[in-house]
Amino acid sequence: MLRAAVTFGVGYLFAAGWEWQRRNRDCLAFALSELGARREVLTEAQRASKSVAWSYNLSTGRMTWEEEGFDVFGRSLFDASTPETSLELVYEDDRNRVSQLYQDALQKDAPFEIEFRCLWPNGEMHWLEARGRPSATRPHTWIGLTSNVDSRKRSEQALIRSEKLAAIGRLSSTIAHELNNPLAALTNLIYLALSDPALSEESREYLAVAHTQIRRLSTVARHLPTQRAFAQGGPTDLHEITKGAVDLFAARCASKGCQIRTVEKSPARTSAPKEDVTQILINLLNNSCDAVTEGMGEIVVEVSSQEDVACIRILDNGPGIPAEVLRHLFEPFFTTKTDIGTGVGLWMARELAIRCGGRLILGDYAAPFATAFHLELPLAELPRAQDNGTYS
Repeated sequence: MLRAAVTFGVGYLFAAGWEWQRRNRDCLAFALSELGARREVLTEAQRASKSVAWSYNLSTGRMTWEEEGFDVFGRSLFDASTPETSLELVYEDDRNRVSQLYQDALQKDAPFEIEFRCLWPNGEMHWLEARGRPSATRPHTWIGLTSNVDSRKRSEQALIRSEKLAAIGRLSSTIAHELNNPLAALTNLIYLALSDPALSEESREYLAVAHTQIRRLSTVARHLPTQRAFAQGGPTDLHEITKGAVDLFAARCASKGCQIRTVEKSPARTSAPKEDVTQILINLLNNSCDAVTEGMGEIVVEVSSQEDVACIRILDNGPGIPAEVLRHLFEPFFTTKTDIGTGVGLWMARELAIRCGGRLILGDYAAPFATAFHLELPLAELPRAQDNGTYS
């Protein structure tokens, strides 16, 4: 009887233990299944939002990324296992700023948020945003999320550009209004001066040049790029335009001991309005004159035609354009001339080029030159002589 009771008890305990193990296995399998499902959801959420979650253990100094990170950093994050190696993913110009903010956050044990740039292996620059905070459940651990914010940055930049263009439109209207009255007065004064019979021939020539430039300024004021649509011009000789623009800067260059000249590599005519092309050249030559060194400066304006475009190149041997300036070169209101610059010269030149059906870009150059602007305009046919079918 006792043996039967013992046997029953052992069997019962064995069955209960087996049932307990089975239930534990089922619970563990369910927990693992839930964990896998949550991880799958997290992975999809990270991919959809172009984000990658991370954690940093202060005790071990190890950093763990929850995804490979190709959509965020353009590369695998397998080797980015420490803050130091992770910092190498940040664009070099932003590293000090990111490192300083991160160290401050660790010392204060406070959340942080920062935007920075990342240069992908393919050469593309992307904007990222990193957020981090101390973990509420794991001691000595930080958790965070790094996201690609290119779309937001593009929207912000588009809004800024729109606001700048609106400001330029208002500024253009104000300038045009403020210039017209004094220009009209100057025109009348020149007319009165020219009517003086005692005026010398040399003075008449100077006044005639002044009158021509005042008329040009009046035309520019009435036809600022934000005030009108493009109007087709007649065939205009580019060499004639460039020579006229260069002549305006001859005295200024001479006073600095600098050289300025034109080179006609091949005849070229354009259908773009003469006033617009002249304004583009004046804006570019003004920058070149400011850039070249006194007593050593050289500025060359080349004219040529290539296939279906008329080309003008403006070269100077100034110090060149720094890399950090290149990204903002044609932005309105961006200037390196803190005392005299307005930041609209290059922007206006490019806008005029576009409205003329052409383009203005930074081109290639060779020593001794350090900067070259390349202006392409619609090519107009050279006039054909009636007698022998040749071009003149």
